[in-house]
Amino acid sequence: MPPPIDNAASQAANRRVILCAEGISKRFGITRALSDVSVSFLAGEVHALMGENGAGKSTLGKVISGLHRQDAGTVRIAPAGGDLAREKGRVLKPGSIDDAFDAGVRIVHQELAQCPNLTVAENLCLHDLPRSRLGLVDFREAERRAARLLARLEPAIDVRAPLGTLSPGHRQIVQIAQSLDERSESAGATGRPAHSARVIVLDEPTSSLAIAEVDRLLAIVRQLAADGLTLIYVSHRMGEIFSVCDRVTVLRDGQFVATSNVRDIDEPTLVEQMIGRKVSGTPRGARAVEPMAESDAAPREARGGLVVRDLSSPGKLANVSLSVRPGEIVGVGGLVGAGRSELLDAIFGLDPRARGAVEVNGRRIAEGRHAGPRESIRAGLGYVPEDRKLQGLFFLLDVSENIAVPVMPRLARAGFRRTGAEARLVGDRLRDFQVKTATVASLPGELSGGNQQKLLLARWMGAETRVLLLDEPTRGIDVGTKAEVYRLISAAADAGAAVLLVSSEMPELLMLSDRVLVLAGGRVTGELSGERMTQAEILRLATRENAAAAAPA
Repeated sequence: MPPPIDNAASQAANRRVILCAEGISKRFGITRALSDVSVSFLAGEVHALMGENGAGKSTLGKVISGLHRQDAGTVRIAPAGGDLAREKGRVLKPGSIDDAFDAGVRIVHQELAQCPNLTVAENLCLHDLPRSRLGLVDFREAERRAARLLARLEPAIDVRAPLGTLSPGHRQIVQIAQSLDERSESAGATGRPAHSARVIVLDEPTSSLAIAEVDRLLAIVRQLAADGLTLIYVSHRMGEIFSVCDRVTVLRDGQFVATSNVRDIDEPTLVEQMIGRKVSGTPRGARAVEPMAESDAAPREARGGLVVRDLSSPGKLANVSLSVRPGEIVGVGGLVGAGRSELLDAIFGLDPRARGAVEVNGRRIAEGRHAGPRESIRAGLGYVPEDRKLQGLFFLLDVSENIAVPVMPRLARAGFRRTGAEARLVGDRLRDFQVKTATVASLPGELSGGNQQKLLLARWMGAETRVLLLDEPTRGIDVGTKAEVYRLISAAADAGAAVLLVSSEMPELLMLSDRVLVLAGGRVTGELSGERMTQAEILRLATRENAAAAAPA
C-alpha cells in the first residue's frame, strides 16, 4: 500500500494533514471501482481529484463522505488543530453519513439534490427544520438561519424565493451553503453538539453553469479554502484545476497514479497521467482547405448538406441563415442565451413556433412551418442534444434499443422488427464507438457518463445520418473520452457528413471547426475562418454593442 502521506503533501510547508484515505478498495458487483487507493488532504487546500469517467474519483469522494461503504481501507480525520502526520486521529465509520457529518466531512453532489418548489430557506433547513415551543415549524427562524449561511457566500440570494426560480449557479451556491450548516439550532433539543464543516467534497460543481457563474463559484471555493476549509474538487475542466486548485491527485482504472502540486505540473503531463498515453490533435481550421471563389457562393446550397434561410422564433431567433457543406464542421459560438441550442432545436423541428426554410441534402423539411422531427430523421438529420439525461437517452430502454430507435422503421419488414438486423447494427456501433457496456441489454443508467455520451453519438452517427447537429457533445466527460469524441466527429465529417457544432468551450470549438458562426441576441453577428478564428474574435462578435438591439422581439 502506498504511504498515506504522499510526497507532494510533505513538500507543502506549514500545512497540516487533516484527512487521509488509506488503502481504499471498492467494488460494485464485478466492477472494481477503487483498488488500494491512498490519498492525503491538507488543511486549507483545494485538492483536485481527476481521471477519466469510471476512474473512481467520484467513488472515492463518496467513500470519504460516508455515502459508500468501502470494502477495505480506512478514512481518518485529524482532531481540531491536529496533524495526521504526527497523530493517529479519528477513524470514520465506513458508510456512515452521520459519522462523517459529525466529523465535519460534507459532500456537494453534481446533480442538485434539492426541492425546487420549496423556498431557499426551507431547502437549507430541510434536514433539520427549526420548531417553536408548540412543535410547529418556525419559518422565521429558518429564514434567519438561511440568511446567516448565505451571508458568507452570496447574501443577495432571497431566502424567501422558491428555489426553482434561481439560476443554476445560485442553486449550486445554496447547496454549498447547506454543507456549511452546523445544525447548531437543534443542538439544545437533541443534546447533540454542533459540528462545523472541515472538509467539503465538490463533485463536478460547475458542470451545468454559465461562464460568469463558474467564475463566482471558483471565487467562493478560494474564499472557503482561505478560511481554513479543505475542498476536495472533482472536475474534468483543466482550466478550473489550474485556476483554483493547490494539488491534484490522478486516478486511472480505480488505482492511484500520482499526487502533484498544481504549480509543478502542466496540462499535457496531467492528461498523460489520466489516460496513460499522449493525446495530440491538429485544429481542422488549420488544414489546407480549398478556398471558395466569390462566384461559387451561390452553388453552395446545391451541393447538399444543410441549408437554413431566415429561420426565426419569437423571443429566440431572428432571421438566421447558414449553410454547412458535406464534409464540413461549422461551429456555432456565442454566450449563454445567444440562441445556440434554440437554433438546433428549430432546425430539427422541436420548436413549434419557429418559421423559416430548412433543407437537408436537397430535401425541404421546412418552408415556413417545420414538418417535425420525424421528417428530419427521414431526411437524414441527426441531433445530439445538450442534456443527454433529460433530452437524449431513453433510460427505460436498453442499450440496443437506444441505438436502434431512429432506424427501426428502415430495418423493419412488413411492420415487424428484424431483431437479427438490429443486433448486427448495434454490435457494429458499439464496436465502432467503443461503448463499454456489460451487455446490450444493460440500461443507460448503468454506464459511465462518457459511455452514455458515446451511446448517444452511436445512435445518430451512422451512415444514414448525412447532417449532424451536435449541442455540447463533450459536456461532463473526461479528457480521454473527449479525445475519442473529437476523433469520431472528425471521422463523420471526413466520411461526408455535414456537422453543425455548438460548444461553450472555445478551444474545442476552434479545434474541431472549419469555420465558426457567432450568435448574439438570436442573430448571426459574424462568420470566422482561417486566421480570424480566434477566441478574441469569437468574444468580440458575441458581445457586439448592437447585440442587445438585435435581440428578437
